[in-house]
Amino acid sequence: MKKVKKSLVVLMCLLFIPVMLLGCSNKPKVSAEETAKILFNFYIKGDESGLSKISMPEDKVKELSEFHKKTIKNGIKNEFLKEGLTLKDDQLEQIYNARIDALKKVTVTTEKISEDDKEAEVKIKSTYFNEGKLNEDAAKAAIEEVKKLKLTNQKEALDKLLDAYVKKAKEAYKNVKPSTDTKEKTFKFNIVEKVWMPKDMNKFATEIGSLNLSK
Repeated sequence: MKKVKKSLVVLMCLLFIPVMLLGCSNKPKVSAEETAKILFNFYIKGDESGLSKISMPEDKVKELSEFHKKTIKNGIKNEFLKEGLTLKDDQLEQIYNARIDALKKVTVTTEKISEDDKEAEVKIKSTYFNEGKLNEDAAKAAIEEVKKLKLTNQKEALDKLLDAYVKKAKEAYKNVKPSTDTKEKTFKFNIVEKVWMPKDMNKFATEIGSLNLSK
């Protein structure tokens, strides 16, 4: 999922720019710690419900959400293409939905460490799960299942393998249990045109992605 993370870094850096041009008062209406949670929930879980609170207009929320989903799905699709495998649209949708549902189980808390008129420091803590191992185990189980069929036609075998993998991955995501411990990172936020925003958006996007998912 490395390509997914890199693509979402670009997403956050570019598509959040318009929000920096909005606002009516000098003091942000939403605290730095709440903003941090809103951005985490969108980036990690695809939850756009809080974006309007940080002055994101409805049309931009829709655009951002659609771009987020497209970026994630393309990343998943490309991971399979690297292995010479092509997911069908419905298979891709199933994996995407299962993954998002699993990520919704992750919990996040934010804590303001310090704040003045221009800058705030916020600590983000979240639970996580080992997505790499989840996918690896699903792939191994799918391979073993298809081996038992003793198929001689390569295309048929690959089709069965993808079907089996999607089934195993969906089950794994459904049954995933996030960690009982948490990982944490601290970020600096600046007031940019009446909205608290990460001082370094690239660092923020990269590190919350690493924060959530265990290798």
